[in-house]
Amino acid sequence: MMAKRFKISVFTILLLLGAEGLFANYAFYRTVTNTCKSYRITTQEGEMYFGREENNKDKFYLSVNSNRNNFEMALIVGFVSVGQAIKHQRYLVKKGLIKTSTEPKTIHVTVNVPITRDNIIISASATAEQVIKLTDGKIDSAEFMRLIKNSIVTL
Repeated sequence: MMAKRFKISVFTILLLLGAEGLFANYAFYRTVTNTCKSYRITTQEGEMYFGREENNKDKFYLSVNSNRNNFEMALIVGFVSVGQAIKHQRYLVKKGLIKTSTEPKTIHVTVNVPITRDNIIISASATAEQVIKLTDGKIDSAEFMRLIKNSIVTL
């Protein structure tokens, strides 16, 4: 009887410790999705993830869809949505709702542009500091694009 209670207690503690991480990631993904939706940019939770390998855990990947002519806006909104999610994580830590924040150091945004039969894919990377500056309005979108211009790749 005592062994069963002990096992249940250990399981409950492990579940609660793991739930905080799940909540943090869920909150991060929801913030990204909701920010994109408010700008009418489509994305799905399966198209965003933290690096899957151990040495890529500090990278966040986001894929968004654009129309033919608004791929630059979709790229900027992708970065801003991740910046909003980082700010939200910091708020949750400040309020004591979570212990540690889920913050990537590098953000990779991919935009699918339906120009030809096969989509053209535009990809760019930015650091978290650059994204936060954009999100806070410390730099405008033109300055941000100049900062990341060397990382932009068209496939």
